[in-house]
Amino acid sequence: MAVACAVSLATPTVARATEPEGPEPSTAETSEELNAQAQKHAVKAIEHFNNGAYIDSEEEFRRVAFFAPNWRPLHFNLAVLAEAQGKLGTAVSEYKSFRPHGSPDEQMIVDQRLDELGRRKLKISGAYKRQIALSSGAMILGVGSLGGAAALFAIMVRNGKRADQYNEAADMAQAMLGSNGGMNDAILQQQATDFREEATSLTKRRTGMLYGGVYLAIFGLLLTAYSIIPLRNAIKSKRQLDGINLGKTKLQWNGGAGATLRF
Repeated sequence: MAVACAVSLATPTVARATEPEGPEPSTAETSEELNAQAQKHAVKAIEHFNNGAYIDSEEEFRRVAFFAPNWRPLHFNLAVLAEAQGKLGTAVSEYKSFRPHGSPDEQMIVDQRLDELGRRKLKISGAYKRQIALSSGAMILGVGSLGGAAALFAIMVRNGKRADQYNEAADMAQAMLGSNGGMNDAILQQQATDFREEATSLTKRRTGMLYGGVYLAIFGLLLTAYSIIPLRNAIKSKRQLDGINLGKTKLQWNGGAGATLRF
């Protein structure tokens, strides 16, 4: 019904209610007339609208607004086009701008659309909050996993150095065997054995940390990558709520421990 009304309102001669109830809407600041230039753009806008080219249709109606800013059906048409593009914030604003100048029947249609858009905005607002929470949670877990992987890799490197030191100490103890006529050979042999066992234990732990770090890094990367999906959905929801259509967006690394959202 709103779409049909939009097409009818897009013509210079607008259908009126035959028996309007209540006071007539104020027309002091609006006009039903279009000059030749505005009429040309209005015809193009209707053609684009019928072809489903809502962005092109909106551009033509913006040109109509330039040549005939007080044309009464203007804001209704812009509201319908904004709603068709999912720009709910703009649609609500345009409907409210049109309402004081509409007939009682038109005002009833506007009220219906405002009620519907209000409920849709509440639903989208809830989805937006959930998407932001999901994205933030996934991002925090992902970054935390990457940090844990980095910590494991650092400990692994330290244990590798300690294992090398124990092996060197074991080699020294082995080299000292028999240097004092065999008096301390038993002690040196025990020390060499203990050093070897400690080096072996550190090497095993280093291997476990390597696998753990790799798994944590993969898990962190996957979570961080996944967090972009709800973030993109949240951006889309925010555009609908704000009534904006900015085109593609992208995340750009800012050189530090964060990213900047660029439009």
